[in-house]
Amino acid sequence: MNQKLSTLLARSDIWRASTSPPQTHGLATGYPALDRSLHQGGWPTGAITELLCDDTGSGELQLLLPALTQYAQQGRKLIFVSPPYLPYAPALQRAGIPLTQVVMVRARSTPEQLWAAGQLLRADIAGAVLCWLADEAVKHVQLRKLQLAAQTGPGLAVLFRSSRVATDASPAALRIALSATRHSCRLHIIKQRGGWAGQIVNIDRPEGLVQGNIPVADLPVHQAIRPTPGRQQTCSAPCPAKAHLSAESYRSMKGDSMKGNNGDKQPVSFANKPGSNTCTLH
Repeated sequence: MNQKLSTLLARSDIWRASTSPPQTHGLATGYPALDRSLHQGGWPTGAITELLCDDTGSGELQLLLPALTQYAQQGRKLIFVSPPYLPYAPALQRAGIPLTQVVMVRARSTPEQLWAAGQLLRADIAGAVLCWLADEAVKHVQLRKLQLAAQTGPGLAVLFRSSRVATDASPAALRIALSATRHSCRLHIIKQRGGWAGQIVNIDRPEGLVQGNIPVADLPVHQAIRPTPGRQQTCSAPCPAKAHLSAESYRSMKGDSMKGNNGDKQPVSFANKPGSNTCTLH
């Protein structure tokens, strides 16, 4: 066989169906069913992974949380480039991710997002770089440059894109279309390096995310301020006005509304209206 052709076929990003894929090990996803469906046994490192979803909050960060936790506990930075919303800090802490390990990068346009992600990957200063691309019209050459940047380090590189680009060509090593139901996330592997794609994996969502709505009347705060029939309740919350608003100053605002039938000054009291959680003056 021609030497140049042999060299080309020996590349890690080229796979022939007639040969067994090279045995490489990815980063464990934390979901055994997904690990079994990925030929590398986990997330590919030193390569781009694309998660395709249209609805933010479909479980995309939940899917990556175990891997991100591994990097954070190793002291590696987690860099989020242009997330659509501010990540929920208590959930990150509950997963074991120190907030000091999380870095936010705001980019004003798609070219800036791609440039920032490429520079971060080449610098190899983070365990994971996550980038949200709102623009669908990203050229293949731009993605190829990002893939080459990812190959320079051993970290995790993830692009979040719209599912409408699922049929477009991409140099990413792994592409997963993600959709969510109330109780699970459905993952459709549409491309993966080293073997056939097409696998479908369902991952249960955390119980806290699928809990039904609690009626307002059953909330503890609502119960605490529910008035007792026939009894006037004073506001239990600290009210600055109660300490500083005098009868004279209130009367100056309300005229003679403070006067009784005989013209005497009436005291100021603060209470809750039935069914309300606000302070009122009487």
